[in-house]
This record gives sequence, C-alpha cells and structure tokens, in this order.
Amino acid sequence: MSDQPAGQTSIKASLLVLPLLIGAVVTVGLGVFARTHPAQRGVSWHGPFPSMLSMKVWLTVAVLVFAAIQLVTALWMYGKLGIASPSWLGKVHKVSGGLAFLTSLPVAGACLWVLGLHSTDTRVVLHGLLGCLFYGAFVSKILVLHSKRLPGWALPIVAGTVFTALVGAGLSSAVWWLVTHGIPK
Repeated sequence: MSDQPAGQTSIKASLLVLPLLIGAVVTVGLGVFARTHPAQRGVSWHGPFPSMLSMKVWLTVAVLVFAAIQLVTALWMYGKLGIASPSWLGKVHKVSGGLAFLTSLPVAGACLWVLGLHSTDTRVVLHGLLGCLFYGAFVSKILVLHSKRLPGWALPIVAGTVFTALVGAGLSSAVWWLVTHGIPK
C-alpha cells in the first residue's frame, strides 16, 4: 500500500496521461505515414549487407539481442533475479537500450520508406502496427524515465510495452523470415 493519500496517488497517476498521449501521437503519426506514403523501390543504406532484406533481418536480430539484455538488466536492477546488482549494470542497461534504438532505425526507415503499411496479410499488418507502437512507447518510456513525479509502477509498465512491441515486431519479421525462408541473401 502507498504511504500517500489516495488523492495524491491518483494525481500522480494522471500525470502519466501526457507521456502516453505524446507516445500515441508518435505511434499514429508513423502509422499514417506508413499507410499513406507510396512504396519505393529500395534503400541505399543497406551496405555492408548484400540486400535490404539481409540488412533488415540481421539488424533486427541484433535489436532482439539488445532487447534481451535490456530485460535481464532491468530485472536484475529491480532485484527480480535474486542477485545483487553491480554498480556498472545501469550503464549496461542504458547502452544496450541506446544500441537497440539506434540499430532499429535503419530497419524502421526501410520498412516505413520502402514497404509502408500496405497489406492484407495479417502478419505484415501486425508487424507494422507493433513497429509503430514500439517507437511511440519508446518516446513515452523516455518521458516517464525522466519524470520525478510519476508513480513507481509507471516505468515498468511503459518499458514492458516497449519490450513487448519490439519483440512482437521482431518475431513477426526477422524471426519469421529465418524460420520460413532461412538466411537471407
């Protein structure tokens, strides 16, 4: 139970609306762009990979590895692994999160610019929606992370949404491709 009166707890929780609203605007904005932007022929930024598809698959696999590091380090920092967290763990968490985000950008750029959100295939639409949700939830997470006025439960919930959207987007794309088609050329 919280030491704060019920009114203060609900006021603090209501402060979560703004970061969630900003994240929702990012999510919807990306989705609208992806849906309305005409598909292009390709991207020039896939090197050193032999193709755009290869770049998307392997960078997404790297992002999923960084996401796994994020999960383990977060659980460790919050004391959920039953092992005392070392002083360097926060740095590892921040760096792996930054690398996950930066590594995802060329993939998202290719998805948004080249492919868009034009499909009747459920997997592809789900992948696109989860990708857009990832970036919106990521913005919300950064805003929640830097707020000192939000309740303690807000960050794990928003971070869990980021993780879930990212893993869902990766499973419905790179992991699906590797299982269905094998290593891309």
